[in-house]
Amino acid sequence: MRRTEPVRLTDAEWFAQLGEVAASIGSDSFHRKLLHLAGLCIRHDSSWIIRYSRVAPPDVLYTSSVPDEIVAFYDEKGQYLDPFSARWKRNGQPGVVTLSEIAAEGPEAILYTKIFTPTANIADEIGMFFSTVGHCCFGLFLEREKGSFSKADIARAKLIFPALEGYHRSHLGQLFNQLRTGGPGVSEVVTRPTLIRDRHAVEVFSNASWREAVAADGSILPLIAALDGAEGLTTLQGRDYLLKSEPFDRDFPLAPGGRIFTLEAKRDLGTAAPADSVEYRAAAQILQALTPRERDILTLTMKGQATGQIAQGLAISKGTIKNCKLRIYRKAEVTSERDLVKKFSPFFPSA
Repeated sequence: MRRTEPVRLTDAEWFAQLGEVAASIGSDSFHRKLLHLAGLCIRHDSSWIIRYSRVAPPDVLYTSSVPDEIVAFYDEKGQYLDPFSARWKRNGQPGVVTLSEIAAEGPEAILYTKIFTPTANIADEIGMFFSTVGHCCFGLFLEREKGSFSKADIARAKLIFPALEGYHRSHLGQLFNQLRTGGPGVSEVVTRPTLIRDRHAVEVFSNASWREAVAADGSILPLIAALDGAEGLTTLQGRDYLLKSEPFDRDFPLAPGGRIFTLEAKRDLGTAAPADSVEYRAAAQILQALTPRERDILTLTMKGQATGQIAQGLAISKGTIKNCKLRIYRKAEVTSERDLVKKFSPFFPSA
C-alpha cells in the first residue's frame, strides 16, 4: 500500500474508493476497503487492522506491507506493550489518535517505543478507533518508516473520520441484521457469550455459548435483573463468570436503546496474560526510572554490545558507561550484567 503522493479529497480516485467502501458494507472486505480509503489521502508505508477489547488481548486481523515476523513479534510480545490498546481500555472512546499523543500516557508506551517500534521499523503511527459492541473496537493504523505524520496529515485524518465512522456504523447495522439469520458477519461482532435486549428488556439475540452458560450458572439471570436501569459500562461478578453490560445508543441498529450483555469465564481470566502483563508493567516502570542515556545503554547491552563498543557508538568514555551500568543495576535490582540481561531478555527481540 505504498504511495508517493496522497490523493486529494476532491480527486476521482477518492470518490471511486468511497463507492467501493459503500458497496462493501456488510461484507468481509469492508474494513480493508475502509483502511485503503483512509490511506489514499495520507502518505504511509504500512497498515494494520487490530481488534481491541477492554476485557481481552488485542487481535491482529489484517496487515499490509508488514513482514510476518513483525506480526508474530506483536502477537508474542508487542500486544502487552501496545499503548493504543491501553488507551482503549482506559476510555473506550472512538476517534483519531497518534503515537506521539499517547507516548507519555503510561509505562507501556516506553517499552513500545524502545522495543516494538524499532523492531517493526515504525517511526510514527496514526490510529483510528471505531467502536463495535461488547467493549470492543476496530483500530485502523497507518504507519511511517521515517519521519512523523504532519499536522496536516492528522487534520486530514480527523476531517475524514466522521464519514468513515458513518460507513462503519452502517456496516455494523448490516452485521446485526445478520444476527437473526446467522449470517457470515456474526463472528466479527460477537466473539463471546452474548445476549442482546431491546429497550423493553425483550431478548433480540443470544448465541449458543450464552445459552449454555446461563443453563450452567444460575447466578447470571439474577445479575441481569440487577442491571435494569444501569447506565454506562457495568461489570458484575457471578459464580463462574464476569457479566459485562453496556447500553446501545437510541439510533443503534437491531436494538435501539437496548443493552448488550457479555460473559467472560473466570477460569479464562487466570490463563490469559495477567501474569505476563504484570511482568511487562514492572519492566516498563524500571525503564521509566532510567534516564534517556541509561535506556540507550540498556538497549545496546541487550543487543550484545560490550562496554567498549557502547562507548565508541555513543562517543563517551568506558568509565561513564560503567558508572551508568551500575546505576541501571541498582534501579533494576540486579547485581550483574548477566542478571540484567536475564531479567530483560523476555522484553527485547533477539539481536
